[in-house]
Amino acid sequence: MSEGGTPLIRSRALEKTVCPGGELYFKIEGMNPTGSFKDRGSTVEISEAYDYLCDHGEECRNEIVCASTGNMGASVAAYCARAGIACTIYVPHDTPRVKLLQMMAHGARIVKVRGDYTLAMNTAKHEYEKHGKYLAGDYPYRGEGEKSVGLEIMDDFDNDVDYIACPIGNGTLLHGIWKGLKEMKTLGLTKKLPKIIGAQAEGCNTVIKAFEKGTDEIISVEPPRTLMDAVACGTPLDGRWALKALRESGGWGVAVSDADGARVRDMMSKKEGVFAELSGALSMAGVIKACEAGVIEKDARVVAIVTGHGLKEPETYAEEMKKIGEMGKP
Repeated sequence: MSEGGTPLIRSRALEKTVCPGGELYFKIEGMNPTGSFKDRGSTVEISEAYDYLCDHGEECRNEIVCASTGNMGASVAAYCARAGIACTIYVPHDTPRVKLLQMMAHGARIVKVRGDYTLAMNTAKHEYEKHGKYLAGDYPYRGEGEKSVGLEIMDDFDNDVDYIACPIGNGTLLHGIWKGLKEMKTLGLTKKLPKIIGAQAEGCNTVIKAFEKGTDEIISVEPPRTLMDAVACGTPLDGRWALKALRESGGWGVAVSDADGARVRDMMSKKEGVFAELSGALSMAGVIKACEAGVIEKDARVVAIVTGHGLKEPETYAEEMKKIGEMGKP
């Protein structure tokens, strides 16, 4: 569906204040077919499912089940529709309505669980284990598709990138990007690898806590307490891989509050013309905190991945701003 190849645009305003003397770019993943980076993983995952379930015939032998906070479900539903595969998406009870409408538009069956993403994930997994349904989600095939974000960034800059900032939900995107970068070096395609900046919502900062404590143990947060629904993963499937990537790259991890995320989203919209969903602003919020902490050098070239379009949650924008405004009161 022509996923990938998304715009990489240079900052016109924030670069001057956030990293003066350096270069700041945005990788606009909201330009993918369903509005988020998830399409990169879905094209690989659902293509593999098609080969396995349908054998290139007109009818498929099974259906796909998937757990999602919203964006993955919309993406899987779209790619299943194109492949002619039935799918059921298990979602948390508070999944944004517009994301549910995306899934419905593509013919997906939606099941709301009485809990958060972890319960949705376990429910989908149960359908696979007990009833033999094909399980899709943040698993190896998806990472193979999502690593293309990093490969494109390296290609655009002839491998000369200092930092790539990435949000952490399940950790699959960050892990996939680092895996792809290491493969480039193994194949002799690059000598230099960028450092990874990982940003996670403060209300479920499982990976960041482990990073800061210097431990490999990732302690679940149930339920996640954040308005950043796209990354509200209290038990991140690829959390340990993401943690390892941060350390191997010599990078940095930081927790971002909902209020800080909203302020950065507002700055991006009003000063750069880039409208991101709340979790889509996580990377840029991480960049700002890294610069303030002196982690990023003054002359560095930095890319912030904007993972999802602001139109993914337009109806919740005003509500989020109201809640965040109340949070900021003394």
